[in-house]
Amino acid sequence: MRRVPWIVLGLLAVGLGLGLAGLLAPYADLLPGCAFKRATGIACATCGLTRSVLALGQGHWGEALHWYPALALLAAGAPLAALWDLRRAWRGDPYPALPASRALRFGAWLLLAGIWALQVARGI
Repeated sequence: MRRVPWIVLGLLAVGLGLGLAGLLAPYADLLPGCAFKRATGIACATCGLTRSVLALGQGHWGEALHWYPALALLAAGAPLAALWDLRRAWRGDPYPALPASRALRFGAWLLLAGIWALQVARGI
């Protein structure tokens, strides 16, 4: 049975999207902005994500890290994930099962809450 490197295919699609974002960056002022922030005055959990994507599309890693640190860190780790996925597909190994750890799920929620708190504290 042939294994498809889905992570690599996804990363290629994301790479194309980032390239398109880099081309569309001059038109970013036409975007409406965060509706949650406009309604409440508080940054949402993803405030800064669009600006981070636009910065990554232009190759501005420092700016992307400023606007949304988690995205820049994920983008930096993407080549390692791609190499792992290509190796897994080459060897014919299945994807490992997702962990059912309650602590891991709780940690992911804490990470999201921490990013949100950071964005609110910085006034993004």
